[in-house]
Amino acid sequence: MMHKDMCIQYKDAVINKRTQCSVCDNRELIEIMNMPELPITGLFSKEKQKDSFSGIDQSLLWCSKCGQGQLLNQVNPEILYDSQKYTFRTSLSSTAQQGTKVFIDYLREFVPDEKFNCIIDVGCNDLYLLHEIKSFGKVRIGLDPIWTSQENNIKDSDLHVIGGTVEETDLDKVLPCKPDCILSRHTLEHIFDPQLVLEKLIDCATDDALFLFEIPGFDSLITRGRFDQVFHEHLQYFSLSSFEALLNKLGAKLIGYHENYHNWGALMIAFRKKGAAHRNFNVAFTREDIEWRRDLFFCQMDNARKTLYEFKNTNIYGYGAALMLPVLAYHLKSDLSFIKAVIDDDKDKEGFFYTNLPLQVKHSGSIEDFYSSTVFVTAIDNVKPIMLKLLQNRPKHIIYPLHII
Repeated sequence: MMHKDMCIQYKDAVINKRTQCSVCDNRELIEIMNMPELPITGLFSKEKQKDSFSGIDQSLLWCSKCGQGQLLNQVNPEILYDSQKYTFRTSLSSTAQQGTKVFIDYLREFVPDEKFNCIIDVGCNDLYLLHEIKSFGKVRIGLDPIWTSQENNIKDSDLHVIGGTVEETDLDKVLPCKPDCILSRHTLEHIFDPQLVLEKLIDCATDDALFLFEIPGFDSLITRGRFDQVFHEHLQYFSLSSFEALLNKLGAKLIGYHENYHNWGALMIAFRKKGAAHRNFNVAFTREDIEWRRDLFFCQMDNARKTLYEFKNTNIYGYGAALMLPVLAYHLKSDLSFIKAVIDDDKDKEGFFYTNLPLQVKHSGSIEDFYSSTVFVTAIDNVKPIMLKLLQNRPKHIIYPLHII
C-alpha cells in the first residue's frame, strides 16, 4: 500500500463545488457515496512512477426531485484532460466503435435519407463519428478541447474542427453555418453546468434542428450496482426523468429515446428545440433503493478483495488494461500490487505503467505461465469478450469482482 509521505498532491484540484441540482436547482441534495481521495483514471506512463499520486476528495450526490446524480466537486480539467496524459480515443476502442454504430443506427430512424445541411458533433474526440457519417451532411463540424491549436490539421474541405469547449466558444462567430443537426456522445456528463451548454446549442441551431445526445444512464448504473462507474470525469449522471426535466426547463421537447444497456447503460435521447412541457418519466428510485444497491456493491468489493487475497502468494494476472482500473482498485481497498501484470490484447499498451497504480501492462502474447495462473478480470465493461477468451484458454482460476454480467 502507498505511504502518505510518498504521495504527490494535486494543487488547486477542485475548481467548483456543487450547492444545488444541476437540473432543477433543488438545494436539498442527498449524499449517496462519499469518496475521500478518489483516484484519477486513464493515466499511463512509459516509466514506472517512483512516487504515487494522491486522489482527490469526491462525493456522489442525488436529487430526489428530478432523479439526477451529480458530483460534489469539479476537478480542474487541466488535471483530468492533460493532452499529454489523456489517452482515450474512440477509434482505438472497440467498445466505443460498437457504441457509435448503435448511435448511428438510431440516428437513421429520424433521418432515413441521411441528409443534413450542417452537423455539429459536440465532444468529437478523434472525429470517428463524423467520419462514419460523412454522407449525412454537407458540412460537418467537430468541437472538442483536444483539437486546440490543431484546427488547421484537417485536410477535408467539408470537415471543420473547433478546439475548445461550448462554454468558452462564441458559436455565432465561429460556426460556418447554422446547424440543423447537433450530435453528442458521452460528453454532457463531463460538464459542470449542462443547462448552460444545452441552452447555447439550442440557441445556435435552426428551428427544426434535430438533437441526438448519448449519455451514460444513471438508472441502469443503480440497477446493476455499478458504483465503480462513478469517477471524477463524469460530473453528471442523467436519468430519463432528469433529462426530460432539463429539456422542459429549456423549452425543448423529447421526441424519442433508446437504451444501449450493455454499453454503460447508455441513453440516446432525441429532441427538438421547441415543445410543450410534459413529464413522461417519474424518478425511478427512492433514496432507500439507491443506498441498498450501493451497500450491495460494497459487499461485492469486500468479497472480491478477500478472494484475491486468498491467492496473493500465487501468480495472479489482471486481464484488461481498463482506464477505470484505479477506481476499481480504490473500491477494493487495495493497490493490487500483488498482481504480476495486467494482460491486454492491444500491442500498443505493451510495457506501459499505470501512473497511479504499481502495475505494468503486458501483451497477452507474451504471457507464458497463463495456464497455471489466476486471472482477475480488471476490465469489467469488456467482461464478455474477456470471459470468452479466458474460458477458451482456461487459466487455473478466474475471478470476477461483481455478481452481475
